Amino acid sequence: MKAIKVFLTAALMFSGAVAASAQTGVASGTPYGKGEDSVRCLQNISLFTSYIKGGAMKDAVEFWQKAYEECPGSTKSIYLYGVKIYKWQFEQETDPTKKKLIIDKLMRLYDDRIKYFGSDRKYGEDWITASRITDYIVLMGEQVDYDQIYRWTLPVVDKYKEQTDPQTVYYFVFSSLNKAIKDKAWYEPYIRDFVRGNDILDKQLETADEAQQQAILALKNPMENLFAKSGLASCEMMEKIYAGRYEESKKDADFLSGMLSMMSISGCENSPLYIKASKSLFEIKPTAEAAMGLAKEALDNKNTTEAVNYLQQAISLAKTSKMRASCNYTIGVIYMNQRSYGQARQFFNKAMAEDPNMGEAMLNIGQMIASSASSLFPDDRLKQRCVYYLAIEKLERARQMDQGVASKAASLIGQYRQYLPSAADIFMHPELEKGKSFYIGGWIGESVVIR
Repeated sequence: MKAIKVFLTAALMFSGAVAASAQTGVASGTPYGKGEDSVRCLQNISLFTSYIKGGAMKDAVEFWQKAYEECPGSTKSIYLYGVKIYKWQFEQETDPTKKKLIIDKLMRLYDDRIKYFGSDRKYGEDWITASRITDYIVLMGEQVDYDQIYRWTLPVVDKYKEQTDPQTVYYFVFSSLNKAIKDKAWYEPYIRDFVRGNDILDKQLETADEAQQQAILALKNPMENLFAKSGLASCEMMEKIYAGRYEESKKDADFLSGMLSMMSISGCENSPLYIKASKSLFEIKPTAEAAMGLAKEALDNKNTTEAVNYLQQAISLAKTSKMRASCNYTIGVIYMNQRSYGQARQFFNKAMAEDPNMGEAMLNIGQMIASSASSLFPDDRLKQRCVYYLAIEKLERARQMDQGVASKAASLIGQYRQYLPSAADIFMHPELEKGKSFYIGGWIGESVVIR
């Protein structure tokens, strides 16, 4: 009996010791807590994870909430599944006020993930911020507060600089644009923010692999398009921003490269400042942007040979398909204007290989074919008219490739159709009857089906 009393006393003492040492993760400053609280934390994590994986979202909420409150630094699963829970609750709720409260809770969840896991090497504060904003924009709909997005992104870009997650860089610039749309006083800050964001993405492109480049360009290209279409980036504004800085930075290759990129996006290649910066950069460090600037000057001076030479250099130096496509297209236009159609087509095809959506290049090929009809068959009016079948075929492809040229292509198709041979014309020439292939020689060297 005495032995039993001793055992019970010892057990009670041990139980009291465990209870005394028990503390939640929040109270103890540890990931899981101590004693019984650490055990309960692990149990709650296991339970909410199992329920959510099994589709029992409602049953998971209680256990997830306890884990989130007591041991928020224990595992990223609290935050990954917490997002799922709040989105599920948002979908179930119909009251707008309560929906807004759920969004607020979700934003606090992201705050806490940054607090406990913001230093994660792969999914750190910058990546978390991008995820947060994506959810915020989707859930808020038309009520998005771009000032708030800017407040979230600015300190992150300040902190991570060139290592900032590309999506966060995009949101930083996009929110700044929306601030400028509402407030004219924000025009110059927006342009500075765009320059900064664009420079970051350019730097990231230099070291990115092919897959990473595609992901960055999927953000960079629309960011540049929005900038160009905003109406805020006039050449006057560009010169105002860069004129003073040029003299003090004309030996800085990074500055000059960024400046040329910005002025090109804004359509300011005719600016004397753009040409000056191109020359300065080409002397220090030949780049595609500098070569393109010098090619523009050569074209203005009617020196097409020099222009083509610089554009060829730009192609070899270019880091993006978009830039190579632009240079090849420009060379194609030079040769087209010289009526060297075979060479022009060669470069238009190279441009389309770099940018499959460049309908303007295909449209030019169609026009060159049409303009060659009389010279290819000077003594045969009927065959001249058959050349337009191929020209129209190219224009149809241009229209499918690029909505930007669809209207112009449609207009040319309507114009060229009136030159096609009539059924009576074809009847007199059985070798050209409907459905047969017609070969067009010369620089074209292609066949087309008579329709």
